[in-house]
Amino acid sequence: MPDKKTLQSVVRTFTVLELLDEYGELGITEISEMLSFDKSTVFRIISTLKSLGYVVQNPFNSKYSNSYKLFEIGSNVARKTGLPQLAYPFMHELSKATGEAVNLAVRDGTKALYISKIESTDTIKVCMNLGQTIPLYCTALGKSLIAFLPENGVRELLRNERFIQYTSNTIKDIETLLRELKEVRKLGYSVDNEEHIKNIYCIGAPVFDVSDNVIAALSLALPKFRFDENPRREDLYYLVRDTARRFSCTLGWHDNMKLEAFG
Repeated sequence: MPDKKTLQSVVRTFTVLELLDEYGELGITEISEMLSFDKSTVFRIISTLKSLGYVVQNPFNSKYSNSYKLFEIGSNVARKTGLPQLAYPFMHELSKATGEAVNLAVRDGTKALYISKIESTDTIKVCMNLGQTIPLYCTALGKSLIAFLPENGVRELLRNERFIQYTSNTIKDIETLLRELKEVRKLGYSVDNEEHIKNIYCIGAPVFDVSDNVIAALSLALPKFRFDENPRREDLYYLVRDTARRFSCTLGWHDNMKLEAFG
């Protein structure tokens, strides 16, 4: 129960956000009835949140849902409060087991943002810079970051995205991407087979938090020829996936939440 120091308008605003988080998409009347708020109050709250970018409106049914702005804030909090440090033991283990580059990224709008890396011990290696951003639609990290979003969420997120053809393997449109994301959910890992950078092969996997949200992604990056020549290359997919899952468990995630997705 809010005490005397709380602002009722702020309490109501966050109550609306939490309701949208629970139900995904609701109309003004539905929110009003479910919270017992006046419709005029709900309309003012929704209008304000929409103008600030925290809520978006579905043009087909006029209902409202939370935008990705809150997710971005949460990702920034995780990044600034030690996510790379928490991930390091798992990244180091993966790096030691493979000798290849290991990366950690979070979603930053319509891009994946590198926040930590361990470089390969090999002379020929893949090097990415911290703070660098890469597309979501044609990278292993990016696909893992958005694979567990609802389909309409992916469409909304990438509605203005130009599917730039970096190589002949680059995904060309949203429908192809959605089909591939379905496979990512099924397998628990994502692949970039020379889609973003020619001669580079990457395997990614999502990192979940205690609320079952994807807050980061882990990847293994190596020259394509070295992947092709590795007699145990199939094992790399599961090594990356299982490393990300174990890291997720240290963040409070329970892997039984996604067993149907991981098969």
